[in-house]
Amino acid sequence: MRLAPPPPDIRIAPSHEHAALLRALAVAMSALERQERELSRALELGDIDLPPGAPTAQDRAQLEAAAPLYFASELEAAGLLATADLIAGLFASGTITQPLGPIATTINAFWRSRRERLDANERSAIFARVVEQPYFDRLMGALCSAIVAQTDVGAATATRAQGLHEDVILATALHDMGEFLAQRVDPMAAMSAREIVENINTALKFMRDRMLQTAFAVNSLWALIASTGTSGDAATVHAHADRGGAGQTVLLWVARHSLDERPRLDAARASDIEIIEAAQRWSSAPLLASAQPPRLLAAA
Repeated sequence: MRLAPPPPDIRIAPSHEHAALLRALAVAMSALERQERELSRALELGDIDLPPGAPTAQDRAQLEAAAPLYFASELEAAGLLATADLIAGLFASGTITQPLGPIATTINAFWRSRRERLDANERSAIFARVVEQPYFDRLMGALCSAIVAQTDVGAATATRAQGLHEDVILATALHDMGEFLAQRVDPMAAMSAREIVENINTALKFMRDRMLQTAFAVNSLWALIASTGTSGDAATVHAHADRGGAGQTVLLWVARHSLDERPRLDAARASDIEIIEAAQRWSSAPLLASAQPPRLLAAA
């Protein structure tokens, strides 16, 4: 069958090597802004006339924070913020002697605010609770497989019985993931998500700078992070970022549809293509190890 062409905002040819990462970051920040608005309304109005045990607006708002937290956890595993902290420390100590232009101001501000941010141990504790392993990966794997399977059955014009079978599997996987996250994304984790994502945004502003990369004799963001020894080579760092972005897309869908009794995704519907492709990318991503403590990074 022929798929309907996606709208321009879903498939955009990358204009540079960081296009997918920056798009995922923008999605994370937008989701957290929306989550904060929904949470604020829930606290102001309260939830009324709901049966006992029914999810409240506050519950749904907190669930939406899980997607950016997962995205941030993969960047944490890649060593992004650990590398940013190390670079800022080297800059503050005078180890980096090359001129860095305007980006030096951003690095200096990042260093000076270090005691106001969650540290690596605090971030790790949040990620370990929300993205608890090995349970998260098992549930995510089942969910992504169910998304792809339902789409494949639909594309093959399966019998009604086959379609219902795949629908039940997807609904079960969706509800399992929603329940898992709802139990782990507490108010503290939801509030911390905004700070962590904003710190990632600031770190990327100077880590993508070519003058800084040249100072460390590398030519890409991925190589810069890899040079600290936090998570392997540049390809592995990039894989963490791509997996995080794909997982975030799927989890935002979970937040919107976690209570649907019969969730449906259609490869012929433009609005669903991004979800389906993200599930495929997450499922095909290699298993990645967690980040290791960064080794000393020295400027060239």
